Amino acid sequence: MILFLDFDGVLHPHMRREPDFCRLPLLWEILRAAPEAKVVFSTSWREIYRPDEMVEFVTYGGGENLAHRIVGQTPSLENEGRYGRRDLEIQSWLDANHHTGQWLALDDMPEIFSGGHPNLYVVDGTRGLTDEDVLAILGRIQ
Repeated sequence: MILFLDFDGVLHPHMRREPDFCRLPLLWEILRAAPEAKVVFSTSWREIYRPDEMVEFVTYGGGENLAHRIVGQTPSLENEGRYGRRDLEIQSWLDANHHTGQWLALDDMPEIFSGGHPNLYVVDGTRGLTDEDVLAILGRIQ
């Protein structure tokens, strides 16, 4: 199982009334409950930060033992004129890594996926991950 992970609106609310990455414990809960799940970053943060920096962002403060579960990031397709099409970036990663198993994208922007995408779990970006999301995500990946 691959979880394609967005940051903004998932690991912290968009409005930033709370600190960045304030929902990390919920991500860690998902990963600890689903030990076969791996993470691939599909966030726009990958355009600014190095992979090792992003790993530290999502593991610092209690999730350090989960760092080995982060296995990459999706490519940028901007040069191909496909910027903002996260579903195509995910498919490109899946193809390049010969992954044919299950996957789920955790994102707050369904508009950057093709309509009705079955492998998308939409998080309310004004709140970020919630306990209810954790239960629903685990129900889909277990």
